[in-house]
Amino acid sequence: MTVRTDTDVAVVGGGIVGAAVAFCAATARPGRRITVLDRGDVDTATQWSLGVMAPWAGSLGQRVLLERGAVRLRDHALRDVIRPCLRRIPVLVAGSAGTLDGLARSTVGTRMEPAPAALSAAARSAYGEPLLRPGDEVATVRGGFTVMDTQAAAEALLGAVADRAGGRVRTGADVTRVERTRGGTQRLSLACGEVLTTRGTVLATGPWPGPELDTGRVERRPWRTKRIAALRIDRDLPPQAPMVCFPDDDLFVLPAPVGAGSPGGAWASFRSEEWDVPPGDGGPHEPGTGTVAAGRAVVAGRLPELADSARAGRVAVDGYTADRTPLTDQPAPGVVRALAASGGGARFCWGMADQLLELLAP
Repeated sequence: MTVRTDTDVAVVGGGIVGAAVAFCAATARPGRRITVLDRGDVDTATQWSLGVMAPWAGSLGQRVLLERGAVRLRDHALRDVIRPCLRRIPVLVAGSAGTLDGLARSTVGTRMEPAPAALSAAARSAYGEPLLRPGDEVATVRGGFTVMDTQAAAEALLGAVADRAGGRVRTGADVTRVERTRGGTQRLSLACGEVLTTRGTVLATGPWPGPELDTGRVERRPWRTKRIAALRIDRDLPPQAPMVCFPDDDLFVLPAPVGAGSPGGAWASFRSEEWDVPPGDGGPHEPGTGTVAAGRAVVAGRLPELADSARAGRVAVDGYTADRTPLTDQPAPGVVRALAASGGGARFCWGMADQLLELLAP
């Protein structure tokens, strides 16, 4: 008996992960009905992401995601949609020999090599003389990094889904519960009282609590929330300024694009240790005084000429697993999750989409 449903795949969450999953699901099987249900939260990890698609895998799980994502990104239909949201930028990496060796072994899809003198000179011209520690070396990643405008990419992917036959994108749709039906499908209850039936459900709610699942058990959440912080570097930069990374300090400085509403300058991303922060808690959406001071201290330790130009920038909250490998699993029949991108949604979402579509098959 054929069970009638309102949609074939319901994706709960319209950030970059949910958008990637929805687009890949739509293109993998043309004609499949895809519905994206997004609450419309603001100040999300997608909105404030710097979008650096670094090719470094810090765990086996990350390596698998990057490798699978590289295959997925070869799809011409996907590349055509996100190409306007991508840019390539050269990168200079400074750190201890052991750190650089570890990064070289963890690099996926390209390779690290000694930094040419011209790249080091360009970095000094843009940011001043870096403070290198005894034993530090400098390297680069062949071809540089791809940087994605994550919010624009998510919007483009969702727009492409909505333009396809059977594609729908609904904002302001808060899914509160997912239940199994006797026919093996799922029933999604919305806060507005509406009920939607689907053959498969993808939960891509980021750090926000997802809908209640009809699993019959209480599950301990396998991730924690953490604040992501970046300071704005209010300084004019040369047109060819590279990105600079100091992995021993968890610091990178990324030139911002100029024009189209972007003020130029750069972003300085550093590690925040503000854990268990409720997403959407109504708190400040810019780094507080203490966070700015901590970030400036990290910047001053490596690029002292930039410290005085560091200003309050942007903050967000994301979910982090113990080893920073995003969570992709199947907590119930017909229900899969793509959560806790661990600050790396822009680079892991393609591999996450690939894993989830495999879990949802046929």
